Amino acid sequence: MLPITKIDESHQGGLMDTMSFWDEEMRSFPHGSDGVALWVVRREGQEQTAPLNVLYAWATGKARLSGMASRPPLGKFFQAMSNSREALDSWEMGTALWVEPLVNGSKVRGCLGIWFQATGPWREAVFLWAQRLAARLVAVLDQLGSVPTMSPGGGVPWQPTLFPLPEAQINPSKGARGGAAKLGSIRSRDISFPRPVTIPGIVGCVGVSEEMKQIGERLGSIAASGVSVLLSGESGTGKEIVAQALHLRSDREHGPFVGQNCAALPESLFESELFGHKSGSFTGAQGDKQGLLASANGGTFFLDEIGDMPLSLQIKLLRVMQERKVRRIGDLKGVDVDIRFVSATHKDLPEEIEAGRFRLDLFYRLKVVNLVIPPLRHRPEDILPLLSYFVQKGGREVTQMSISEEALHLLQTWRWPGNVRELENEAMRFLALYPDIDNIKPHHLSMDVQEGDGGLVHPSDLGTLRKLDQANRILEQYLIRKAIAAANGRKAMAARQLGLSRQGLYKKIARYGMDDLIESREPAG
Repeated sequence: MLPITKIDESHQGGLMDTMSFWDEEMRSFPHGSDGVALWVVRREGQEQTAPLNVLYAWATGKARLSGMASRPPLGKFFQAMSNSREALDSWEMGTALWVEPLVNGSKVRGCLGIWFQATGPWREAVFLWAQRLAARLVAVLDQLGSVPTMSPGGGVPWQPTLFPLPEAQINPSKGARGGAAKLGSIRSRDISFPRPVTIPGIVGCVGVSEEMKQIGERLGSIAASGVSVLLSGESGTGKEIVAQALHLRSDREHGPFVGQNCAALPESLFESELFGHKSGSFTGAQGDKQGLLASANGGTFFLDEIGDMPLSLQIKLLRVMQERKVRRIGDLKGVDVDIRFVSATHKDLPEEIEAGRFRLDLFYRLKVVNLVIPPLRHRPEDILPLLSYFVQKGGREVTQMSISEEALHLLQTWRWPGNVRELENEAMRFLALYPDIDNIKPHHLSMDVQEGDGGLVHPSDLGTLRKLDQANRILEQYLIRKAIAAANGRKAMAARQLGLSRQGLYKKIARYGMDDLIESREPAG
């Protein structure tokens, strides 16, 4: 057991600076994994045999319950620091230990170790978070003070984490119930709401995920180029916010930003809205009308759900993009326009082209640059910052808000078919039903989120770029479900189709936690 560091009043200012550093770092931790243990150590001396000082130890989930924070793998630390090379040990069920030496110049000053049990998007999210933390630690390692080791129910005056443990309330008269109450207080932990932060480069987009940060980094050069951009992604992922960010970061920022949802207008009105009309050009055309394209002159025109544009108008839009002229209905001559086109779709446009519902030439005009906005289920670390933003938007003080670890796990394991828009509705529902509640528990969530989807793997999840071992696990889960469904629930037949023994199939089902397949009965006969 590591000793609990006492608070030295003569260095209390430096210690509080250390705590501020860890408070800020832990705000972006991607909660939702089954368990994580984190250690930061510093070598106290120049020699390789110099002792290691554990500066910080923290755990959550299963690792916290087992007291893993107080058992750092010092042998692994010494080995990685001696070799000056990172080490990654992986086991079954998504369990891994990653050790990264912290090198300043040519000297190894310490190391970061992280044990985690996580599958799906959380494994990658935890790993990326640890990599970013390691990069920041190199510059400040010598300035950090030691903090107390985290232990469940520890009697230290404060905890070395943003999320303090509540004191266990045990009633001695309850006997065995008191023990259960104590265990419950250890299992349940309240997580403070973080301050909502925006993605650098995407104005109005809240989050901390690496995927969105990479999009923000790319927007600068894309915005400056002035080329047409196609934004792909599911409904509710924030494509219009990215389109507005492109406009604001371009040299057209002082011009108009005009948007139109192509699915919101009937075909009979679409042409008039888009191109405008001259008075008397058709029945009901009373007075001249400027179209949306002409009103976007000098700025950006955003076509949302471009896949729903009628075929008859696609050729006319293509002509505008080619000739840079707009001709109103009833006019003989067109007028020059200077427009930057940004479009968005949730549809598979190549599939629409194959089906004859979208023009190939227009597709290539629109898709000079294609940005894919990832769905919310692929960036679960963004869920808590977004929830905090929506709660704050609803008039609540987020500094007083918290969420239980179990409730956050439910939010991060839900598939969010409506993406960010659905999460906003979940936040508004909570504010409407529980105006006086400052701590979100599982029963405060909607029934859909509480019940979840049993961890089903959907085909859309297979198209996301991932580490190979993670992609293999997702593919295996998908094929196992497909094979069992095709075999009408018969495990032996499904195993033969997959080239496995029946026992091998059951092992994989158990490894991936697909409990619904184990519990389901095979048909008789």
